[in-house]
Amino acid sequence: MTQVLHTAIESVSALSLEEKYQLWLILDEAISQAEEQNWLEDDKTAAEIQQVREEYGKGEYITFHQYLAQK
Repeated sequence: MTQVLHTAIESVSALSLEEKYQLWLILDEAISQAEEQNWLEDDKTAAEIQQVREEYGKGEYITFHQYLAQK
């Protein structure tokens, strides 16, 4: 474990529950963006994402909320 990570863990331990939750939201968003960037850099995945976006745009898919509304 690096010294930087060790210091970060100690700092997180000192946070209140609300502060930890806020940090978790920030980290979750940062991780999601990093993962998406990795997916977009992969040509096959980028093509699949583009295909799904086009199909969604044509109305071939509905949102989960739309699905629930139809039930």
